Amino acid sequence: MTRRNAAIVAVVAALAAVVAGAALAGCGGDQAPQASQGQVQAVAPNVVLLPEAERAALPAFAGQTFDGSRLDLGALPKPLVLNFWASWCGPCRAEQEGLELASERLAARGVRLVGVNVRDDRGAATSYLEEFHVSYPSVFDRPAVLAARLGRLAPDFPPYTLVVDGDGRVAARVFGVLPGGRPEAQAAFLANLVEQAAGE
Repeated sequence: MTRRNAAIVAVVAALAAVVAGAALAGCGGDQAPQASQGQVQAVAPNVVLLPEAERAALPAFAGQTFDGSRLDLGALPKPLVLNFWASWCGPCRAEQEGLELASERLAARGVRLVGVNVRDDRGAATSYLEEFHVSYPSVFDRPAVLAARLGRLAPDFPPYTLVVDGDGRVAARVFGVLPGGRPEAQAAFLANLVEQAAGE
């Protein structure tokens, strides 16, 4: 192999690594922070479980849902799961059936799942909810106010999912599509993550 060909192969390999990393993160290019002993526990490549000492309180936030009612996250019982999504986000569609199934299973255990629609058109978002027959509530947050308040806990683009523990603190986060591939596996993964966050 010539020196020129070797250089081309190296460049192609580097580009492939970048593309693979972006795919893990969903619509954006943000990946979950790497695990560091005593700080976070890596559950999957794009999932981290935060230890008790590293958990921050969920910021105050209230907004209007798509049925016209007002939802205050602070008033909801905990634990709680928040899924940030948008109608234009392809990876969001890849996990929607799994989220719906997870919502049903978690509800049976007293855990509520709430969607947070960000950077979206209300009409397009409403059509998305109708298309997937989403039964759990979603708050319309076009300017991504909650994401801004979350800071480092929220990446730039959906999808991402946060698990809030019984004390109202962000205990786990998934940057990108829920692992599992199939709806059943995604729902099981999220239910298990909620259990881990609660220390069960």
